Amino acid sequence: MHISSISVCIPVFGTESLLARCLSSVVSQNFDSFEIVIVNDGSGGKDEKGQNCKKIVKIAQKECKRLRKEKKLPPVPFNYTEHRTNLGLLEARRTAVENARGEYICILDSDDELLPDCLSSLYEVAQKTSADIVQGGAEIFCPSEDERDKKRAGQTFEKANSLFDGTLAGGEILDGFLVKKNHIGFLWGKLIRREVYLDALSHIPFTNCVFAEDVLQYFFISYEAKRYVGIKTPVYRYRIDTGISSHKKITDLKNWQKVCSTANVFTIIFDALHQFENPLTDEQLEAVRAQSRTYLANNIKQLRETVIPELQEEGRTMLCEYWGEDFVRVIESALDS
Repeated sequence: MHISSISVCIPVFGTESLLARCLSSVVSQNFDSFEIVIVNDGSGGKDEKGQNCKKIVKIAQKECKRLRKEKKLPPVPFNYTEHRTNLGLLEARRTAVENARGEYICILDSDDELLPDCLSSLYEVAQKTSADIVQGGAEIFCPSEDERDKKRAGQTFEKANSLFDGTLAGGEILDGFLVKKNHIGFLWGKLIRREVYLDALSHIPFTNCVFAEDVLQYFFISYEAKRYVGIKTPVYRYRIDTGISSHKKITDLKNWQKVCSTANVFTIIFDALHQFENPLTDEQLEAVRAQSRTYLANNIKQLRETVIPELQEEGRTMLCEYWGEDFVRVIESALDS
């Protein structure tokens, strides 16, 4: 079986209108050895031409074959899988990584794009340094004119590009992520050694998680990795989401449940800590606790600001079911003091 150097893993749900652009940014990469792994996470959407995910992928595959032949580059394998129902971003990425055959994983969200020479820039560093994680810089695209979205775009740009320019080894990687915050938990804009990614996933049980799933996976990736290298070269174009994760009104409990499921991230992390061979330092443990408090505080603010009045009571009850009523009360008191 052919083993590619890189598996570009693309989960798809509700982003068919942007998928062709995303795939185009991948098939145009001038890199010898990569594959494209697509997981349709139960998405039934269509683009402006009425094409579903599978059709869009087939067209991209045909275009890829033509381009590679013109450039006299090796063909690029496509691996397409469909989930019968929507399992959430975490499980879509898990399926993609398990299906992948590359030495390294490159996570690409289906509404984003790889910048030209992304794969070659990252892989060259990975080869020279034997790194388990290679992180590059990012460009941020905000399609909205709303000032709040623009502000969030600026904050995301600062986070994505405030990366450690150099090498971290062993415990420095997790410490850098949790305490020193010198590299961000976004999975995109990185190469991650597949074996390390699979080791990280072994700590995470099946869970339908939509928000903060990057934090969950990257926590364990940072724990398992032995070498991290950051480079300032921009490699990724991130599109700011202007949907449920922003200031849009939440009018049904199904969408609110997705927000509440953020609690699952920290339940899984704290449960796993008891099994670690190398326990976290007190400072690292407090950093995880601080993150959980921050996420819950954000959930409470979102409940108050975006959930419609008719659902406020049920919404708070659901929040307590996920986070624990005592914890919710503590953070509410802190916010109101």
